[in-house]
Amino acid sequence: MTSPQWPGPDHGRPASIDQYAPPRRRGRWLLVAAIVVVATVGLVLAATQLNRPSQPTATSSSSASSATPARTVAVPTPGADASSIPFVSSSDGAEGTWTITKVTWSDVGVEVSMRIKVTRGTLSGYSFYVMENESTRIHETEPQGWPDDISGGTIESGRTETGRVFFEMPKEESTIVLAHENGLSPITALILPT
Repeated sequence: MTSPQWPGPDHGRPASIDQYAPPRRRGRWLLVAAIVVVATVGLVLAATQLNRPSQPTATSSSSASSATPARTVAVPTPGADASSIPFVSSSDGAEGTWTITKVTWSDVGVEVSMRIKVTRGTLSGYSFYVMENESTRIHETEPQGWPDDISGGTIESGRTETGRVFFEMPKEESTIVLAHENGLSPITALILPT
């Protein structure tokens, strides 16, 4: 009787090279997905905390409650709670203030009028995107051919740019993000009024 050269528990089955392969690792893509989710949630929470009003103003009358809601929301001027935020870009060292001056919702999307004032450095390669707060769906700017389109570009120190952008999206609680590199590097964010 001949015994096998390498006796083991699987005498009846022939050896396979797959038995000695290292186990498959699925952890890398799970780690990347977890980092993306944590970063997105952190951005939304940070924007929510930064834009939370310090004290609500209540000036309503009984006739105002029966009025039809307007489709245009006028956002207060700089210094108001949720319309303006200072920024510092870690990519190019630019500093300044980003202000939303008007938000107009339609059946197909939202038009956002804004002002970007750069007080130090050069803000280069900026862009915008909107993230729906509940579903976290992302919407990029849609060109409208406006002469005052401000969906991207470069702003030098001491300059202020004003203009508007359009996002095709449903009317949802959302966060608009000022970013670098086509949205890959967020700079700051503001809550869009609905």
